[in-house]
Amino acid sequence: MDTKRFAVIRHDVEFSVERAYNLAKLENTLQINTSYMFQIRNNAYNLFSNENIRMVREINGMGHKIGLHVHLGMLDSLAEINQYIVHDSKVMESFLQIPIDRFSFHRPPKELLKMNVKLEGLINSYEDRFFEFREEEDGFESLQIKYISDSRHTWNYGYPDEKTIQADSKIQFLFHPYSWTEYGYENSLNFQSLKDEKVTIFTNTVKTECNHFSEPSQ
Repeated sequence: MDTKRFAVIRHDVEFSVERAYNLAKLENTLQINTSYMFQIRNNAYNLFSNENIRMVREINGMGHKIGLHVHLGMLDSLAEINQYIVHDSKVMESFLQIPIDRFSFHRPPKELLKMNVKLEGLINSYEDRFFEFREEEDGFESLQIKYISDSRHTWNYGYPDEKTIQADSKIQFLFHPYSWTEYGYENSLNFQSLKDEKVTIFTNTVKTECNHFSEPSQ
């Protein structure tokens, strides 16, 4: 990949494979190919359920890349990070039966970003080709590689408008699919709608698995 000039988009999937799938379909209509990073150590969704495997394979079939969103919760030491990533990538690839060639970190500490982890056959979205580490908490406007994120349901370090895209030769955009709906909810309403979606998914699962299930009468 030519890294002299680029605008790359990645999606870290924290809570909803369904919203990631819908966003991927929208991008497909716009002829945009992006990267979707999924967790395998997550309490909000089971990546390896039949339905989620189907959706992730379809996302890949649209032309998007699939990667590992590395959750550090089971990591004992940063000294073991390489083995940890390789192991989880292989597990993910084995279950999904599609290539896993990239990863991103979930809430990485500065110590990890400074390591500039590079692994054969895997792209680190935080390696120095695509991300510029800055020790200080300010001065991000002077970065050679612009990093724009919607973390915490707000734009950090800049807004992804046409002016920004034209002004910077190297940009990485991070979007979290759970934050995006066609209704444009503000933060609290967005989380409520996400919870409602999860309740519906769980209810339908129980209905499918348990013929003795009955919903309480109103």
